[in-house]
Amino acid sequence: MKPTELSELMLQSAKDAVSYALEDHQVTLDLSLESLPLVDVLLSSVAHQQQKQRLSDEHMFALCNIFGAYLGQVFISVVGGEWVHQTGDESAPYVSLNYNNKEFPLASLVYHKVTKNPDLSVNEYIRQAISNAMQ
Repeated sequence: MKPTELSELMLQSAKDAVSYALEDHQVTLDLSLESLPLVDVLLSSVAHQQQKQRLSDEHMFALCNIFGAYLGQVFISVVGGEWVHQTGDESAPYVSLNYNNKEFPLASLVYHKVTKNPDLSVNEYIRQAISNAMQ
C-alpha cells in the first residue's frame, strides 16, 4: 500500500470513529485536541460494556483501529507525522503513527484501555506525546 493510500485510509477510519461516536454513543467528535476527553469517556463506556458482554473480535478490531486512527489524526493535525504499515512480524502486521523516529501504536493503546485499563487516559497520552514531540 502506498503512503498516500494509507494516509487516506487512516483519515477515513478517523471519520468512521466520528460517525460511530455520534450514531452509537451520541457523542460529537471533531478531530480536535479538545475532543480527546470525550474519546476517553466514550472508550471507558465501551470498556464497561466489554466487561459485561464481550465484544466480538471483529468489533474490537474495528473499534481499536478507527479510534487509533482518530487519535493519530488529532496528533498529525497538531505536529505532523505519518502512518506506517509495520510488517516486521509478517504474522501480525499493524499500522502505527510515526513522528521524528518515534512509533505510536495507537490501536494498541485503545485496545489496552478498552480491555485492560478503562482508567487509562488517551487524552493524557496524546497530549504528552505532542508535548514530547514539540521539544
